[in-house]
Amino acid sequence: MTLSKTTLGLAWAFLFCLLACQKQNAPSVPMNFGNERYDSTALHLALMPNRDCLPLYYAQRTGLFDSLGLKVQIASYHSQMDCDTALLSRTADGGWADNERLKQPGKPATSWHTLLKNTDRWQLLVNSKQRIKQVKDLNGRTLAISRQSASTAVLAEALRAGSLKPEQVYRPQINDLKLRASMLAAGQVDGAVLTWPYASLATAQGCRTLYTEKEAGDRGCLVVKAQLAQSEAGKRQLELLEKGRQMALDSIVKKGAAAYSLILQNDYGLPKEVADTVKF
Repeated sequence: MTLSKTTLGLAWAFLFCLLACQKQNAPSVPMNFGNERYDSTALHLALMPNRDCLPLYYAQRTGLFDSLGLKVQIASYHSQMDCDTALLSRTADGGWADNERLKQPGKPATSWHTLLKNTDRWQLLVNSKQRIKQVKDLNGRTLAISRQSASTAVLAEALRAGSLKPEQVYRPQINDLKLRASMLAAGQVDGAVLTWPYASLATAQGCRTLYTEKEAGDRGCLVVKAQLAQSEAGKRQLELLEKGRQMALDSIVKKGAAAYSLILQNDYGLPKEVADTVKF
């Protein structure tokens, strides 16, 4: 039996209506920020597990921010590249940025307000089983970094100190800092550029420091979107953020590793034996 054009048209119309109704009635997928359901009233920070971000993790995980009346949600990343992606999303209000990446051409034109510059120093570590005593011994070696980043700049600085050029070494891109430290300790790479606490993790596994920045450079910073920093509500949030950060710093300095060991284990991925002993 052949269907008429009218009947066929009605059938298609019914099908489209049915599909549209199913789509409207389908439950919406909840949006998360980090490991929490997205809260539109919160301040949303994309952070890297480094020394300067530890007080922010501490203040959020221990309820210090809540006690001040500030809701903060954290999305944590072991890779600066992933953190950069989160920073540029519409859900993040700010977070940790790598200045080398921010200076790269072609980045989206987002305006940032800097809250804090990095205070830690990057290090170049080598596997202890390799016969590497000086920077000049790195010629032809494999050194793990993340391209167009602080680690790239630090490695270039270290190589200049040993009269070597970047092209004289192999530079695989290992964005995950914990993975970079693990690969170094396992001898999968000869050296790696790391910062706290992953330099401590590598040292605990027998790796040696070959080069350390003479002073903390302008490598990274805590930023928020300029629009937030310019609004009255945003200014109040940032005042409370800094107050909570300072309170967290006081606790960290006073209590030592006992204050932050669990955070280093849960958020930074360090084994307990290292988290319990690493110094801030």
